[in-house]
Amino acid sequence: MTASIVSTALAAFLLYGAVANAAQSRTGCDVSARTRASRVCDVLARTRAGRVCGVRRCASSSVEYASFRGVPYAKQPLGELRFKELQPLDHWTDVLNATTEGPVCQQTDVLYKGIQTHQGGMSEACIHANIHVPLEALPKSSDSVQTNNSTNGVPIFVFVHGGGFSFGSGDADLHGPEYLVSKGTIVITFNYRLNVFGFLSLNSDRVPGNNGLRDCVTLLRWVRDNAPAFGGNPDDVTLAGQSAGAAVAHLLTLSPATEGLFKRVVLFSGVGNSEFFSTSPVFAKIAADLFLAKVGIKPTLDPEEIHGQLVKMPIDNLMSAHSDLLNLFGFTVFSPVVESTHTGVTTIIDEDPDALIAKGRGRDIPHIIGFTSSECETFRPRFADMDIVETIAATPAILVTPKLTYQTPPATVPLLLKLIEGRYFNESRTLDDFIGYCSDAYYKYPAVKLAEKRAAIGGAPTYLFRFAYGGRRSAIKGALHLDFKGAGHIADITYIFRVNSVLGPLRGNTLDERNEDDEIKNLMTDYMINFMRTSNPTPEGEARSWPTATLPRLHTQHIVSPHEVENCALNPELREMVAFFDGLHHASHGD
Repeated sequence: MTASIVSTALAAFLLYGAVANAAQSRTGCDVSARTRASRVCDVLARTRAGRVCGVRRCASSSVEYASFRGVPYAKQPLGELRFKELQPLDHWTDVLNATTEGPVCQQTDVLYKGIQTHQGGMSEACIHANIHVPLEALPKSSDSVQTNNSTNGVPIFVFVHGGGFSFGSGDADLHGPEYLVSKGTIVITFNYRLNVFGFLSLNSDRVPGNNGLRDCVTLLRWVRDNAPAFGGNPDDVTLAGQSAGAAVAHLLTLSPATEGLFKRVVLFSGVGNSEFFSTSPVFAKIAADLFLAKVGIKPTLDPEEIHGQLVKMPIDNLMSAHSDLLNLFGFTVFSPVVESTHTGVTTIIDEDPDALIAKGRGRDIPHIIGFTSSECETFRPRFADMDIVETIAATPAILVTPKLTYQTPPATVPLLLKLIEGRYFNESRTLDDFIGYCSDAYYKYPAVKLAEKRAAIGGAPTYLFRFAYGGRRSAIKGALHLDFKGAGHIADITYIFRVNSVLGPLRGNTLDERNEDDEIKNLMTDYMINFMRTSNPTPEGEARSWPTATLPRLHTQHIVSPHEVENCALNPELREMVAFFDGLHHASHGD
């Protein structure tokens, strides 16, 4: 449910509760006592819009932290605001109850299943952030608004969730902050508009596309303005994302709209110049026309008339049409698009991402770029549900990636298809074949190419990694009933965020080195924390250094286990893969 206002009657007790709790001894933390709302407020912060009441929770190593969940960062996009850029919050005078997460944005989940639980429900009124703060970092008083000059605050980790631009959330069921917050950093996760609401583009000022990206910019501006209220340093923000969320994070590094809003970026299994979606306006129009036909709107109508009908249309009609298309497309229907300029709309992507990278956009922002060893194994159940093998047999051209499809003359597509089939498929075309191709085409190649392009341009350092640790108790494999060697999509972030929906209540000192899973958590969180503090992921005193990715031969941090971490040049298999896809791109341009 949405965050609600604590009654005026309770407000008188809030400051007393905060002071009393702060005075308690911190010899340990009682999860059962701290994870439910109290009769008085555990912890308070004063944002620009008003005071928020959070709750103390237990992190790893028996560390307590202040958790503010379901905090709105803009006015909810309801009614006439459905497709508009987010509007500033109205101020409130009472105290906002920020002890539970708000609803997730409207979606059809075709991947996470029980991993994401949507405990707050689902609604268009989903524009909320979750702010998790080391208790000692929280300002001692919330009586006045903190200034923007709190440069002594702790660093901030802002994370953009994945889900193909179609589904997902920032909730703690998958993105539990317990590992990172216990090491002295603020963790912020959030929701942004998805699918139709976040990425449908009619190339008009009423429905311009990229609303989901603009939501992220609004969130980052909110962090800049409100970080000091939570003890954070607004000038020391690290932006991170996974999958589609990583693509979003990378696209934001290429946009003038985000200048000064973050210092560095971490990209887990996704980049803005990826192959699994296309930023082509041609593709955006095809997807929009298909959708409009599904909901009974003529695409040839005036954009103003289309907008009027979409705003008035019941949510169930919109989501039913999107679900139908999602079953056709797989994971992603609407995606970021190169924008035209529209009056009153903040432009995020003003040119093709590859062109922006070549021009040096984002070159001064340190990057960590990563991929897993068996990316698309995580999608095996979804591919089986779609009967992807039969779908390929009926329409082989879908093997050409969305990015390649919309930059290739139609007459060249058969050549690309022949090359792809020659390398990845035998005559029978198995699901295993497709999963191998999907991993290379959609994730590994784009990650390596971005590192290569950044190395060629020069500027801030780039760190590349390949995560292959299969896990003793893999949350993703267990939840999705998967059995394969290595690490699939999402696996790497489960050692940075706690998957609370799968692992259950946190008990004991989970960051003690008791087994390899715990050691990997320590290693991965140490990489993140050190990168946040120094723009270099190698922890101080760590013998296994992580050099930058430089030419002529890119080096990658291969993370196989806590005891098998090596920085070395790309192995022959990866070099051959990169050469193959380079050849595809040359062929697509007639080279």
